[in-house]
Amino acid sequence: MVHQVKKLSKLISEKLDNWSKLAQCNLYPATCFICNNAGHAQMDLCQPCLQELQAIPSSCSVCGVEISQSDSLCGKCLKKSPYFDKVITPYRYQGTARFLIQSLKFQKKHSCARIMGTLMAQHIDQQETKPDALIAVPLHSARLKERGFNQSEEMAQYLHKQLNIPVMHTSLKRTINTVSQASLKAPERRKNLKNAFHYQQKEGVHSVALIDDVVTTGSTANEIARTLKQAGVKHVEIWAFARA
Repeated sequence: MVHQVKKLSKLISEKLDNWSKLAQCNLYPATCFICNNAGHAQMDLCQPCLQELQAIPSSCSVCGVEISQSDSLCGKCLKKSPYFDKVITPYRYQGTARFLIQSLKFQKKHSCARIMGTLMAQHIDQQETKPDALIAVPLHSARLKERGFNQSEEMAQYLHKQLNIPVMHTSLKRTINTVSQASLKAPERRKNLKNAFHYQQKEGVHSVALIDDVVTTGSTANEIARTLKQAGVKHVEIWAFARA
């Protein structure tokens, strides 16, 4: 009897959610964030602007950097394997992808998180296996207070809704307020990030996807993956909207 009540409650909740989404689409139809034309497939991007996103045709099977032959290793990964196991990024950090990322991060255009999260979920849903949990790349508390939000956390919420993978909000912390990575070269980035994170292992979480907006040198992803694996996580993937 209890099981039947729970099943009926879930069905009613799903119906109400569908009606709510239908009403929202009718009252507030999707509008392209870039050109203000009608959105495509209930998304805030029109078909022409969506087509301007530059997909990565072939990439390193580990770090995701663009190379000429798909499912191969780049020279860097052949020389030394990173701590993370795989990077999944659907787009180049150019044009529309760069515009969306910078609009969210620097102009607080929160609708961009929904666009990027939705497109990432569509791309990642093709993967055969899914991780136990999602973790957004954390900001230091001082940086979070200054910016007011964590763009990776917002993207993770949309991935959670569409892929039904739980998000761990407080397990990973940035304990050192590091200098901005944008101004540093690759060796300086690695030194800047050393021991900057702390992870509290959760029971039953053996595989994790780290959510970020863009992967540049991979230094942040690698340091976090090192931290996670030292704490007992077996498999770490990096899911980002774009790869520089």
